[in-house]
Amino acid sequence: MKVLWLTSWYPNRLDAANGDFIQRHAKAVSLFCDVHVIHLEPDKNDTLTAATEVSIYQEGSLTEEIVLYKLCGMPVIGRLLSYMRYIARFKKHIRAYLQQHGPPVLVHVHVPMKAGILAMWLKRKYGVPYVVTEHWAIYNDYAPDAFEKKSLVFKNFTRKILKEAAMFLPVSDDLGKAVIRMAIKVPYIVVPNVADTTLFNYETMHQRPFTFFHASTLGYQKNPGAILRAFKKFLRVNPQSRLVMAGYAGEWPGYANELGIPARNVEFTGFIPYVQVAMLMKQADVLVMFSRYENLPCVIIEALCCGLPVISSNVGGISEIVNQSNGMLVPAGNEDTLLQALIQMYMNRQQYNRAYIAQNAAALYAYSVIGQQVAGIYQSVIDKNITLVGNKH
Repeated sequence: MKVLWLTSWYPNRLDAANGDFIQRHAKAVSLFCDVHVIHLEPDKNDTLTAATEVSIYQEGSLTEEIVLYKLCGMPVIGRLLSYMRYIARFKKHIRAYLQQHGPPVLVHVHVPMKAGILAMWLKRKYGVPYVVTEHWAIYNDYAPDAFEKKSLVFKNFTRKILKEAAMFLPVSDDLGKAVIRMAIKVPYIVVPNVADTTLFNYETMHQRPFTFFHASTLGYQKNPGAILRAFKKFLRVNPQSRLVMAGYAGEWPGYANELGIPARNVEFTGFIPYVQVAMLMKQADVLVMFSRYENLPCVIIEALCCGLPVISSNVGGISEIVNQSNGMLVPAGNEDTLLQALIQMYMNRQQYNRAYIAQNAAALYAYSVIGQQVAGIYQSVIDKNITLVGNKH
């Protein structure tokens, strides 16, 4: 089955973390389909020496075509010209794909705006159906870039893209309902994020002292300051415990020092590869997330696949995967309940069966499981499209 992926986010040389969860979806689906990804990424920092830079990577049945391009330098009409160039360049690479491979049986869009505009064009011009996966945590009232705050153009295009899609595949049920509530009423099938279980799996590598682990961008959405404040108070219970925070550290080491957290108790790793993230998870006791808003964080799925119990704020679709058997949920923003959860998890840590947590998670989120689910959805869409085309004759 030959499928073309058009992505609004995807890892690239300019931003290795941009939509890395989409890349993992692509690897999962490529176990069952021939997946060709086309992604265009603007050079916001003006580092390119040429107008465009094209890189093609191939691994098994997955081909990744990454196009980096310069933005228009004209301040007044720059945004319009950049948009027009984006569409023109994207069409150019799609046409080249069609000339070399012929039309795909299906197009899969990840994040509707802006790549979904090209999927609508392909559908109208060549009759190729498309499905849409949404990952963006903007369908709420809390995000600074919430959907309702977006431009009218953004909102209208998002609604059109979703309306014309053959299937909508949000990564959580919460996200599907939020899109219906804030954007457009469309049917959906939940396809959760995935974990590479060759890396994220259960091993008896536990170390002392008792260790909390957090991995994220360490930005506003993830609320790392609150985790540090709660951990500072937790040290009264266990002064030997540690907090390891992976991600772009920024100002947080200085903030931890201001709080008076001893350097021996907290570690900021900076941006690290997934192999190291998996290793740190296996050595830790608990994953701590305290996001202000979310969809379905991959780091929680990966932690569960390592058998790591989770403490998280109850936001987005997290309650769909975290329960009493594998963790604890607390209200977002309530630092007192976060502290109590840290204490309870420490005191009751023996009640969590890490091997059992890992086994259950792998059965739900491994590449082979999600890849097969998506391939089945593709086939149902293709069969339906063939029927519709046949009825026209």
